[in-house]
Amino acid sequence: MNLQQLFSRVIARRFRPKKFRSRARLEHLRQCLRATLEDCTDVRVDRLNYRIDLAQTPSDLWLLRSDLHQCIAQLHSQQVAVERINALIPSFRGSIPSLQLLPI
Repeated sequence: MNLQQLFSRVIARRFRPKKFRSRARLEHLRQCLRATLEDCTDVRVDRLNYRIDLAQTPSDLWLLRSDLHQCIAQLHSQQVAVERINALIPSFRGSIPSLQLLPI
């Protein structure tokens, strides 16, 4: 193995996304997101549930907030959506950087 191959391998390992190790924690976060959509019935909700199932990390789930907000706001109201999304913050503490845990 030459130096370039070794360097490429080290860099690839360093920047490869790491899988979230706690499946139980990830499943708990999935359930929290699904609970925010509990009384919503629409094709958009089905798509969101599918994306929730595909998420591999807490960060992936956290990034779905905007989609959750939009879906809830369209089916209920903006205020209800804000309250539900902000209620997710305590569940994500310790799973993603605290700088990302900002309320809407």
